Amino acid sequence: MSYIYHGETDWIKQPNRVVQTFRSGLCMIQQDYIRRADDQIDYFAFREGDPISSEDASPCIDGAYIFPAPSYQDMGNGFIKCSVTAYGRVNTTGVVRVTKRVGNYVENSVIGVNSINPATFSSFESQKIFDVINFNFVAYKSEIVPIPTSPRPLIYDLNLTPLPIGEFRISNSSALGSSAELVGTTISNYVLNQVVELYEINSYGDFIECNISIAATGSLTVYI
Repeated sequence: MSYIYHGETDWIKQPNRVVQTFRSGLCMIQQDYIRRADDQIDYFAFREGDPISSEDASPCIDGAYIFPAPSYQDMGNGFIKCSVTAYGRVNTTGVVRVTKRVGNYVENSVIGVNSINPATFSSFESQKIFDVINFNFVAYKSEIVPIPTSPRPLIYDLNLTPLPIGEFRISNSSALGSSAELVGTTISNYVLNQVVELYEINSYGDFIECNISIAATGSLTVYI
């Protein structure tokens, strides 16, 4: 059934606005507009990449931009409907989630490190707990997104005591373990690094959603 409409001939905003925010801070806004089909239709009033009005962009903090291109539908009643989706962000911090997992930790020992005796090497693995940190946030598509440096993932004993970091010297101590009775200087070098397990970028027009996951990695070397 067709209707005769007297009045506005431009696109008319409909009261069906939908706003959805995500944990990353990404915000999706959906809005329908209609106008008379018996007039010259302006199919370029809404274009991909165009900003929507500040009123319609709320609660985005720095605007919302149309993505992807709008869709048009003949409603069969004398009106054309244009469906618009736009994306923005509600914050710049996103969310950081820290989890922990058990893994193998390499411990090396080097005994007899001097100019007279040849060194002997041994290595074994023990179980430790490793931090895994996931960063989920939104940035402009023009930004170069580096690997976040804070917080730093750590390694723990099974009782959740963090392992030390760096080099520690103890003079006049016995050798590592019970297999030797040497006396000298023990140097314990705790190495802490991180490895990138996930670097994922999803595009939403003028904004990108970033998912980055880093995990702690490291080892212990004891020199006697």
